[in-house]
Amino acid sequence: MSELDLDTDERLSSQYIDLLSERLGGRAIQTSDEWFAPAENLLKPGRGIYKDDYYVSSGKWMDGWESRRSFGRKSGLNGEEYFDWTILRMGARGTIQGFDIDTNHFRGNAPNYVAVDAINTRNEPNQQTGWIEVLPKVPVKPHSQNLFDCNDDRCWTHLRLRIYPDGGVARFRAYGNAMIVKKDFAEGELVDLASAINGGQGIDASDRFFSSPTNLIMPGRGKDMGDGWETKRRRDSKNDWAIIRLGIIGSIRKVLVDTAHFKGNYPDKMSLEAINLKSEKDLHSSDEWDTVIAECPLYPDREHIYVEQVLTDDSCQYTHVRLNIYPDGGISRLRIFGMPDWSTAP
Repeated sequence: MSELDLDTDERLSSQYIDLLSERLGGRAIQTSDEWFAPAENLLKPGRGIYKDDYYVSSGKWMDGWESRRSFGRKSGLNGEEYFDWTILRMGARGTIQGFDIDTNHFRGNAPNYVAVDAINTRNEPNQQTGWIEVLPKVPVKPHSQNLFDCNDDRCWTHLRLRIYPDGGVARFRAYGNAMIVKKDFAEGELVDLASAINGGQGIDASDRFFSSPTNLIMPGRGKDMGDGWETKRRRDSKNDWAIIRLGIIGSIRKVLVDTAHFKGNYPDKMSLEAINLKSEKDLHSSDEWDTVIAECPLYPDREHIYVEQVLTDDSCQYTHVRLNIYPDGGISRLRIFGMPDWSTAP
């Protein structure tokens, strides 16, 4: 374990997904104390805001999780010093590369120390569950992003955040890679190979001026125009593209391209290509991309479903897809439904 500098925040958030994010399905399920502010705020987007002179019945309104002062209360488990805790169910099972424990706007009420425990279970854990420590007790700074790496490559489903002795945390991020779970699917069932929940990742794009290509593979339909991938306006003859690493190798049977909320800025056309790569070093140099869907028109604010237009068959197994848009614009979601090669599942 080591503390990371703020440059690492950009690397973590661009290369990995926040497995705790509420948009993936992350939830706070048990908490020792949330007198001033609920633990569910930990999973919300952004860094948290501050409202001056705004009070509610429990006290000062804070955009985060904040417990009462612990002075005079019981000691912790097994006689150790007191700590408050919250148990969080991750939106997707996966491995964790790093944590962001953000105390934004918690200046005189931040914890002195934090620690993180994890478990992989299909049941709902509690405080007595056999937790495994993945971030030992470390000091944190008030009103700051506190970034730490995670040197454990096991898969987890739940995290427990401990704060010593009490106080407030604005946001809690667990950046990593989601892992597809075979037992979640029936035999012969089509799988969204690109979905972030199944391990898909938006790894590159020609342009991400307005938003990230990772939004393409998030669950559900986009909530607004900011919840998609949108490029700036092109003034040349080229086109924009986004590359998605599939969560598992597989063939492609059906594709969905959703332009929800993109009405005056949707692309005129799209095409889809795919490739099977052993090394991503060849991602941009390889000329072996197969055409999955030939160039075809798009329309504003609607789901486009392609089945008959898919040009590949089950003999073609892919690791990556490239969505091409002509010439630019915004796409809300991309779904790649296919038959996974379960022998390659982690």
